[in-house]
Amino acid sequence: MIESTRGQAAPEAGQRWYREISRGQWGILIGVWCVWALDAFDFLLVTFVLTDIAKAFGVAASTASLLILATFGVRWLGGLMFGSLSDRIGRKIPLLIALAWFTVGGALTGIAWSFASILVFRLLLGFGMAPIFALGSTIIAESWPEKHRAIGIGILDAGWGIGAILAALVYGLVYPHFGWRVLFFVGIVPSAILGWVLYRYLPESPLWQRSQKQKANGRWPAIRLFAEHPFLVLTLGLMLIFLQFAAWPLQGLLPTFLKGINFSAATISWLTSASAVGQIFGFSASGFVVEHLGRKKGLALLLILGSASVYALVSSVAIMPLAILFAFFSGFFIVGAGGCYATIIAENLPSNVRGSGVGFIYNIGVFGGGIAPYVVLSSIKALHLDLPIGISLFTLIGVLLGLTIIFGFLKETKGVRLAQVD
Repeated sequence: MIESTRGQAAPEAGQRWYREISRGQWGILIGVWCVWALDAFDFLLVTFVLTDIAKAFGVAASTASLLILATFGVRWLGGLMFGSLSDRIGRKIPLLIALAWFTVGGALTGIAWSFASILVFRLLLGFGMAPIFALGSTIIAESWPEKHRAIGIGILDAGWGIGAILAALVYGLVYPHFGWRVLFFVGIVPSAILGWVLYRYLPESPLWQRSQKQKANGRWPAIRLFAEHPFLVLTLGLMLIFLQFAAWPLQGLLPTFLKGINFSAATISWLTSASAVGQIFGFSASGFVVEHLGRKKGLALLLILGSASVYALVSSVAIMPLAILFAFFSGFFIVGAGGCYATIIAENLPSNVRGSGVGFIYNIGVFGGGIAPYVVLSSIKALHLDLPIGISLFTLIGVLLGLTIIFGFLKETKGVRLAQVD
């Protein structure tokens, strides 16, 4: 069984940060990291086959892009419900339920018989995938040493990049031989195995267990969240909406853009994999950046460099070595910056509503990501713009709006102790 995080010896002065993390704490991170990677894998597969789905069901490409919006559109509800449940019964069981939920939703996508049915199945997947990162980041924030929690959450978010790589590889290997439907059955067995391992070995959050002994009242956590912290919910929600909007023209439309200029499945797989590798390093590095520079300055640096990298990618895509390089940088900066978002949310909320708050705010924020592909495709058609211009332009707009919220309304939370928030 994964070791308890309590009762560890004090770290020796001057030792490296990773030696201050116990084996049990590393085990917790690895467990929730795997769930997040599978979540990304199941979700991102659809971004590779939007044009195939459009042709199969006789709809426009912009209409097919609504599948991304549909998935994101229900995440706020799933995040709030699962997060509130986790504040009541613990973090572990809701995480396992969500894992089973999004796996079933992903598999059903492969048997859809109409656009309406596939829309319903993507809604189902979105409801289940909603709480995964929120619950995982909450568990890390409540289990890891406070001075390293941003690093731990950043490493957790790197699981999304691994999922993106797996989706790209499976697309390149499976799609040319078996078509788009078979892609959505690949994750069933890995999810079942992972669920069994976590049920047996993942411990409950120690901070949540202690908070149950100090409950002020019996109100449902979701009600307390909105009653006691309305301005914080609004501010953090707007920040996440804008920042996720900035990241999703790249993530949601890069395969569509590459297909539109007649790139092969293998080339698309290479470029999207390069972006995903960049995400892995970016998610992990983001924690170190904001621990060193602070939450505000660190995020600003990552996002500005990310916007420039996206522009460079879509401008140089015909030159393959440069395209691969800028695909890596785009993933590293504009997507990798997301490794800090859950840290900021968790550092602003007390334990008795932290699961509800992270679950709702993070997932209401990703609605911005869901609407981004549709906004880009609809706008470039109305304004007679090329897709690469639309991708880079709306990335920049999202970055500027997000930074306005960060510097105008949020406090710096570097070094904040979660016990002080409580």
